[in-house]
Amino acid sequence: MKLPSIQYLANSAKASFKRFPLTILAALVAVVIAIFLIENGEHTKNAFPYINTMLCMGIAIPLFFCTTIIAQKRSFSIKQVRLLQILACLLLILIFCTLPNSESTHNTSMPYIKYGLYNVIIHLLVAFVPFLSHQQINGFWNYNKQLFLRLITSFLYASVIVLGLFLALVALNLLFEIKIHEKLYADIWIVGMGFFNTWFFVSGIPKDFEALDVDTQYPKGLKVFAQYILLPLLTLYMIILYAYGTKIMTQWNWPKGMVAYMIVCVAVAGIFNFLLLYPYGTIKGNEWIKKAAKGYYFLLMPLIVLLFIAIYMRVNKYGITIDRYAIILLGNWLSILCLYTAFGKTNIKFIPSSLALLLLLISFGPWGLFSVSERSQVHRLKLILEQSKILVKDKIQQEGLFSLDSNKKLSIINGFKNEGKISDSLHNEIQSILNYLDNHHGFKEIRGWYAQNLDSLVALEAKNKKDYYMRNEATVYMNAMGLEDDYRSRSYEENEHNVTYRTNNNNEAIAVSGYDYMIEFNQSGYLEEESGFKQFYLNENEIDLIIRKEPFLSLNLRCKNCKNEILARFDLATLINTLKAKQDKEPTELPETALQLEAISKQWEFKLQLNSLTIKNDKLEYISGILLIKKKN
Repeated sequence: MKLPSIQYLANSAKASFKRFPLTILAALVAVVIAIFLIENGEHTKNAFPYINTMLCMGIAIPLFFCTTIIAQKRSFSIKQVRLLQILACLLLILIFCTLPNSESTHNTSMPYIKYGLYNVIIHLLVAFVPFLSHQQINGFWNYNKQLFLRLITSFLYASVIVLGLFLALVALNLLFEIKIHEKLYADIWIVGMGFFNTWFFVSGIPKDFEALDVDTQYPKGLKVFAQYILLPLLTLYMIILYAYGTKIMTQWNWPKGMVAYMIVCVAVAGIFNFLLLYPYGTIKGNEWIKKAAKGYYFLLMPLIVLLFIAIYMRVNKYGITIDRYAIILLGNWLSILCLYTAFGKTNIKFIPSSLALLLLLISFGPWGLFSVSERSQVHRLKLILEQSKILVKDKIQQEGLFSLDSNKKLSIINGFKNEGKISDSLHNEIQSILNYLDNHHGFKEIRGWYAQNLDSLVALEAKNKKDYYMRNEATVYMNAMGLEDDYRSRSYEENEHNVTYRTNNNNEAIAVSGYDYMIEFNQSGYLEEESGFKQFYLNENEIDLIIRKEPFLSLNLRCKNCKNEILARFDLATLINTLKAKQDKEPTELPETALQLEAISKQWEFKLQLNSLTIKNDKLEYISGILLIKKKN
């Protein structure tokens, strides 16, 4: 076999650039920005414009590829090509404008999820848009076969080049002791996978689309891969899922949420497998392929029912989120696909085109992915708060009020007055919902519940901090509800018993007159025999707060630079037994004096005021309070 000459490769590269100039230029710009961020990102005050431009150039690669293919397939004039390219550029500008342009506590992942959604849609367009209004099923399959094989080949070539250069750099370092900057490896990987990979990929895209429709030479290796590797694996996973479904029916045990994701993965793998095998079914002796494909879609139907049952259990309990909405969408798409096949339809272009249309429909509007998930979680939060009387007529009751302290940090000035109104499990649900909103949607739908402008307070705090500072906004919103932002351990077994003792002072300010120092603390889950959880300094001595289980449960003050001397020991075991004897049932709100302990050392007097104490199966699960200290006269 004659190897291609350097001149041939140069001409091929030149021809590819002339055919796909905007695609290759977009890859080049994305790579240059990526290298700039790797080399100088830590010194860039605001990296978002660079990141957003890089992301838009990343999505421009398949978008400009798509415009070129459409123009060539439909023989567009120069004027039509330019108009199509202008429309593509306008779309990129719109996408750029949806991305955050600066670091802010209000940033969420939603713009980037939308970006990912648009990216998937454009890649699906690449797969079918040249054959949108033509039958040419064989040409459609051969075109996508070329894309698939070219993708694998370009990735393999780029990987070999990148790995070869990596090994060369390692050799220079080991043999000649030449210092290689670590960032150089990342730069090489970016250039290889981002630029060379793209250019090499487009150089192998067929030009004659009409010839693809009459090409009946199908690679045997592809059939072997699909028939003898993918198909047996697919059969194995189908057997596992059917066995799980049988277990559910016989034991009447509700399906686990994870099974929905497994069904989607198996379904997509099966669709991909039979797409690879599709043209071989037209060859004499391979009639079994068409029958197997049709049978596969019929076998998929019971699994789709199982998928809907599993996702319904999660939605019914925890509401709709972005990922659950996506699973519901894919379940509906699979249902449509199964019905389409059941009616004898065999147009494989329906698979990518229908998925692209559904993804486009859910990317906007009140029915869309983001609007529905946000409304679901806000409604769920509102229901919990209204039932607990924390939210009345869309206003937070006993709202936690913030002010900036001397350290320019937000702090609650009137305590967490709504603690005790909800169970630990609901407390955790509120925390989970607020974190979800913070990460994905922001708090615009619940801002009206508060008397304070929390966003302005957070922005003011960030502005006043001299160093880099990012506030967890979910914490602010939860604290303003009059609730502490901490996770509460929950019981999952029937034989577990939790009891929490709290003071009944409704988090009013505690008088500390007569004492020199006050230390706040809280901690959960003590699993070891001795657990330290808080350090502070007392007259230049480093003090540790420690929970010890032996010889009895106690909270200890240990002086680290005083030969680990125990300055004070608070007997928690006796306190808990006393509380158990007096409090047999909920609620367990007690006067402050019931949760107080005192201790004395040679130089100091200590007073322990507990705010909350949770016992789980006779074991300490959570403790919080303050330690008051004064020097002896």
